[in-house]
Amino acid sequence: MNELRDFILVAKTILRRNFLVNYSNKWTTLANNLGNPILFLFAFGYGLGAIIDEMGDVPYIAFVVPGMIAYATMFTSSFEATIGAFSRFQFLRTWDAALATPVRLHQLLMAEIVWGALKGVFAGFCVLLVGAAVGGIVIFSKLWLLLPICLLASACFMACGLVATAYARWYDSFSYFFTFWVSPMFMFCGVFFSVDRFPEWLQWVSFFLPMTPFIGMIRPLTTGLPIDWSLMAIQGFYLVALTVFAFWVAHRKIKKRMFD
Repeated sequence: MNELRDFILVAKTILRRNFLVNYSNKWTTLANNLGNPILFLFAFGYGLGAIIDEMGDVPYIAFVVPGMIAYATMFTSSFEATIGAFSRFQFLRTWDAALATPVRLHQLLMAEIVWGALKGVFAGFCVLLVGAAVGGIVIFSKLWLLLPICLLASACFMACGLVATAYARWYDSFSYFFTFWVSPMFMFCGVFFSVDRFPEWLQWVSFFLPMTPFIGMIRPLTTGLPIDWSLMAIQGFYLVALTVFAFWVAHRKIKKRMFD
């Protein structure tokens, strides 16, 4: 009980500090986190939508909107877990200052994940509003399920991003992360096309990327496609397992770098 109380106090402090810093740069943050997803939504939704009428038995614009919600969530949380967290870790020394207090490293990293997850959900929510305005949401009755799913997926992306931060020595190090992790999830996990359109070997690769189960969970909620609850439970379990494993790896490496 004391552990939970201490973590809540740490999380409130970290969230307040990060919110104040981000609020001072709110327009830059909004442009970086929301501009690209909305541009992609209009470019692909209307550009390819003029050529492709349907994808997976739903209008193409309705197919793209949940993919762009997932992309905005993934990119925002991944960016925060790498560039944002690395700045606080390596250059601003914010983590050193926090750990000089009774805050412990696992509490600090968990609070970072909470912060990044909330930013990811906010980015996804903004794309959802735009998607609804352009007619990309077929049904609204199940949208309430988007919040916990987006939170879970965003936490997973944050934990995976912290692994990259744990091993990074300079900002250039994240080129590997964005090239071989973020870009494949953007292109091959069903954002713009069904995964089954790719070669079988590539389908297997995309199957293990967290973006694929994330999109698989939220697309039926906005398009009205049948929901396989057992499959959704498996997809959710995979995201939880990957989050826990990535957090363990990141915590172990960062602890070694900071204290050894």
